[in-house]
Amino acid sequence: MNLLLSTGIALFAGLMMTRLFKVMHLNLPDVTAFLLAGILVGPYMLGRLGVSGIGFGSMEEISQVGFLSNVALGFIAFDIGNEFRLAQLKHTGKAATIIGIVQAVSATVFVDAALIALHFILGPEKLPLPVAVTLGAIAAATAPAATLMVVRQYKAKGPLTDLLLPIVALDDAVGLVLFAVSFGVAQALDECCERRVVRNSGPIQVAEMPEPVETQRKRLERDGCQCVHDGVGLPVFPDKGER
Repeated sequence: MNLLLSTGIALFAGLMMTRLFKVMHLNLPDVTAFLLAGILVGPYMLGRLGVSGIGFGSMEEISQVGFLSNVALGFIAFDIGNEFRLAQLKHTGKAATIIGIVQAVSATVFVDAALIALHFILGPEKLPLPVAVTLGAIAAATAPAATLMVVRQYKAKGPLTDLLLPIVALDDAVGLVLFAVSFGVAQALDECCERRVVRNSGPIQVAEMPEPVETQRKRLERDGCQCVHDGVGLPVFPDKGER
């Protein structure tokens, strides 16, 4: 019940924040108001008050309503697909494909290069190489929800808008492919680093392990020594002077 109340307060806070922007004559998109409302009712603002039902108190509570984000993203994907027209795709399809692929790959390459350079500057302890490669692939992803909301809010029409929506839709598909490839490379690098650590550590010194008592007894008996047992039944080996 408290989780449902927190979700309702979050939706109400987003709506009221957009109205506040209009009263204050702030010429900002509604997405900005929603972001500020999310910060306000999040676990680092109202959630810290510890009042049940007012704000989300922890990240676990936010994860419990994560299905709402999936449902919203599904509607956004359908909405973007509804904007496509076959006549428009004939004019903008080739340009949108080239721009979408080039900008996604370029973003990944540049971010990978910067993070790999930081890997060598900071050291593998602070920024491992597999993490740097994976973060570079994440840089290719964009937010279609924010783009579509801004276009709808300002009722933007024209060649730029017709070119923008196919690029946004294609960018996520290219980002998934780049992430799959980068994640595979990161796993291979991680396994390679683990093998290098094991190889550099050298062989395990088995001789340093303590020798079992039974093995000691047999070895001493082979050397012509005898052992006696104490009252508990444990073997007691005589000193060199007593042999």
